[in-house]
Amino acid sequence: MDVQALLPVLGACLSHDQTHVKEAERVLKQHEQLPGQAVQLLRVAAEDTVDAGIRHMAAITFKNLVKRSWEKSESHESGAGAAPQFVIPDADKEVVRQNILEAMIRAPHTIQSQLSEVFKMVIYCDYPERWPGLMEALYGNLGAQDQGRVHGGLLALRLLARKYEFRDEEERAPLDGVITTSFPLLLHIFRQLLAAPPSPQVSGYIKLVCKTFWSATYMGVPAALLERETFAGWMGALHTALTQQEPPEVAALDAEDRPAAPWWKAKKWVLHITYRLFNRYGQPKHCREGTERQFGDLYAAECMAHFLDAHLGLMSALASGAYFSPRATNMLFQYMSHAVNIPAAYKRVGGAWDGLLHNVAFPLMAFNDEDARLWAEDPQEYIRKGYDILEDMYSPKTAAANFAHDLCSKKRTHLDAFMALVAQVLQTFARANAAAAADPAAGPTAADARRVDGALLAVGCLAPLLKHKKPYKEQLGPIMATYVMPCFASPHGHLRSKAVWVSGVFCDTSFPDGTNRGATYMAFFEAVVRCLGDPELPVRVDAVVSLRHFLEEMEDVEPVAPALPALLNSIFGLMNQVDNEDLVFTLEVLVDKFGEQIAPYAVQMAQQLAGAFWKYAAAADEDAEGDDDAAGIAAFGCMRALNTLLESCSEAPALVGALEEVLYPLLHRMLSTEGQDVFEEVLEMLSYLTYYGPSISERLWGLWPQIEAAVNEWAVDYWENILVPLDNFISRDTERFLTCTAPDYKASLFGMVRGALQGDYGERDVVPAAKLLEVVLQNCRGRVDAWVGPYLQLALGRLNTATNRTLKDTLVLVVANALYYNAPLALAALGQMGVTGQFFGAWFTAIFAVKKSGKPRHFRRQHDKKVAVLGLTSLLAVPDEALPAEIKAGLPQVQAGVMRLLIALKEQQAEAEELAKQGGSDDEAEDDDADFGEEDDDDEEDEEVTKALRRGARALLGEGSEDGDESDDEFTDDEEVHTPIDPVDPYVFFADALAGLQAHMPARHAALLAACDANTQAALGGMVAYAAEIKAKPPAAAEGGK
Repeated sequence: MDVQALLPVLGACLSHDQTHVKEAERVLKQHEQLPGQAVQLLRVAAEDTVDAGIRHMAAITFKNLVKRSWEKSESHESGAGAAPQFVIPDADKEVVRQNILEAMIRAPHTIQSQLSEVFKMVIYCDYPERWPGLMEALYGNLGAQDQGRVHGGLLALRLLARKYEFRDEEERAPLDGVITTSFPLLLHIFRQLLAAPPSPQVSGYIKLVCKTFWSATYMGVPAALLERETFAGWMGALHTALTQQEPPEVAALDAEDRPAAPWWKAKKWVLHITYRLFNRYGQPKHCREGTERQFGDLYAAECMAHFLDAHLGLMSALASGAYFSPRATNMLFQYMSHAVNIPAAYKRVGGAWDGLLHNVAFPLMAFNDEDARLWAEDPQEYIRKGYDILEDMYSPKTAAANFAHDLCSKKRTHLDAFMALVAQVLQTFARANAAAAADPAAGPTAADARRVDGALLAVGCLAPLLKHKKPYKEQLGPIMATYVMPCFASPHGHLRSKAVWVSGVFCDTSFPDGTNRGATYMAFFEAVVRCLGDPELPVRVDAVVSLRHFLEEMEDVEPVAPALPALLNSIFGLMNQVDNEDLVFTLEVLVDKFGEQIAPYAVQMAQQLAGAFWKYAAAADEDAEGDDDAAGIAAFGCMRALNTLLESCSEAPALVGALEEVLYPLLHRMLSTEGQDVFEEVLEMLSYLTYYGPSISERLWGLWPQIEAAVNEWAVDYWENILVPLDNFISRDTERFLTCTAPDYKASLFGMVRGALQGDYGERDVVPAAKLLEVVLQNCRGRVDAWVGPYLQLALGRLNTATNRTLKDTLVLVVANALYYNAPLALAALGQMGVTGQFFGAWFTAIFAVKKSGKPRHFRRQHDKKVAVLGLTSLLAVPDEALPAEIKAGLPQVQAGVMRLLIALKEQQAEAEELAKQGGSDDEAEDDDADFGEEDDDDEEDEEVTKALRRGARALLGEGSEDGDESDDEFTDDEEVHTPIDPVDPYVFFADALAGLQAHMPARHAALLAACDANTQAALGGMVAYAAEIKAKPPAAAEGGK
């Protein structure tokens, strides 16, 4: 498409008629794969005589085409059934490389910004291999006399350096040549700019120089900077830039425009660089050997003191009332905070430290004019800035508070002097308040209230020190009662807000009449609660956040229960006014603390949280490319609070059903790629609804296909979370699972498990998938005969290549479950595979394998031992005609294996009972198996077991890997999980099986006894007697004894 044909199409893209716009976009899309199209778009964007709007549209279209089609995309290749990706022809690429720099240099700013994006993309893809002449062209522009060309050269150099900003040393090799070639000229330009009369253009150039230096030195010092003349030149230029005073024309700007002036943006980058140099090289002994250490030695010896003095000069100017942009002020305090911890710098500042804290930092901590403006004009924005982590990071007030904390942590004398100043401010304010009772004119002024605001902020920021240092930790209670409590009644909203905040910070203080309880504690709590009704929005929000801290400290919340409806209504009202994740966190604490008492408000709370979730999720999607993930964190908090709410309602099935009405839309939408960030929480929500609800509704069953799609496409890492709701579907509505044919849940489940076990996934990740086979076999006894063979084939197939012990044990237990389900059927399936003898031989070897500590290496959980016992014991009663010869001959070994497992289970149960008496848990008993430095022992794994298991599958499945088992943590028994085999006592099951043999197969029973020596017979008798004791106990007592 030639230029003349292209111009009207691009012009139509600017039309107000959307029909014309869509047609023009269609034509552009239709022609974008023609040879030369990218070049023609660049020509239009670069042509001075073309209308500016059309040039801009050409530049945007060109940028998007390059972004999509400059290189072949691996992600595009992987798309199933996708059309072949168009890639710009090499000849067109060469023309672009030859002309993009010149086009970018000559273009006006709006078009230059688009072309610079193209230049950056091409650099990232093609430099240096396919663009060897770039540096020569770039260098020529840097040395030109024309300012536009110099600016273009600086911009290009900045983009080139940025490519290597985060690369490691090996990948940065091409950057060395760039630095060697360009840095001498770049330094010359930097010096000329610093000597030139200030202007926005000069400041913009200085910023580009600084950003180039930043990128080129980000991951390490280039060797060129170690040359004496180069080092001195750059350090001198940076020092000059640091100490330059604000030009009068910048000082004359409006307050809103001044911080964004190019001069202050350039100053910010100078401060960035000087802080990073100080942070990295202020203590050379901490630098890496080589160029880093050499540069550190040079910097510490020749520059550090000069830069420190320059920063002290800037701090002095700040104390004298000179203007500094908020970001520059923040960087100044970061620099001084770091100086506190460098011995040489701390010593050099000497007696000036307290002056910096008292006269520079402390005034910045006070409530200021900008705070007052936002409070009055835009309280929502005031709240957002106060709780936004990124805003906090860049705030001068936060930097000053951090400086106060760092300096007071350094030396006790600094803390004492600063606290004396704070006490003086608080005492003066208290006296003025007292005087106001007699003479209102003698009361504190607004300026006094602002200083007290800063004093309270200082006290709160020093909390980690004050809570642990004498005499302050003993004085905190009286200080709070004397100076903070009166602020709750202040006419100044910001002071009430600060009182609320400080109360939350120190709510764990030991008051004279009690910690977490008592009249003083409750007086502060009630003051905070009253602030929920404050006329000022920021006060109400701070009260909700502070309330959370008080509730977390309370051991007994019953005295607060009558106020619960009012608390919830206040929070719900604020959630409708303000987007603040801390409100959600307070709701979560309320649910956690009040439990079942929250039930009457559960549906309303769920509606509020679900609404908040949608709002935060939408905000997170809009800011997907940004650095601030506050909305995503808030959405996660909503999900967590909803699940806490569901758990609190677990004893009220009807209420859980009502909550399903509210939550189903969320589940339906988030069980997809859209919900990946909260997928675990979504599955937990579904688990609660399918377990605690009165029944599993039709619409919840309708979510099964969505889970299946997620598992098969991207969610294999979530099997541990997926297992629970699928288990609930099967165990709580077995009839639906077994009888439904559209969809066929049995086939669906097998497909998901097969995909996990046969796919290339981490072995620990797929253990829960194998456990799902156990769920079916235990819940559907006698009703899934057709699936026993496929289950065993799948389990043994994966066992052939498994190296992880937990996965191997789980797969063996699939066979044990199949034997318990129907032993003759399972044996027939194993016989058809030709692995019966080999498999059982390996299983018995695993049963008797022990660790160095003497504890079992396999089947470590009580549940695992029980399943193995039930499976093996089921073999004892299999009729002769269904019993394979190798099993018939090995029945004594089967009995010995069962005895081994039962003895180990009894010991483990005794350990768990003892731990429970001591306040521990069964989990701890399980974890002991992995202690005592036996990880190496696990790594080795008894090869006999591994090889035997694999030999058992080779006849059917071929050779497998011989890698040893890796060390891994063990899944522990979960008392909250209930299974169909819970009522079956393994000792009684085994004793009954022996009794059945004696009654119905006396010859087999006699043969088993004859195979036992005296000790084994005695142990067998003891186990039968123990089973009789269990049978004789009432059911509850028997259960409790296990």
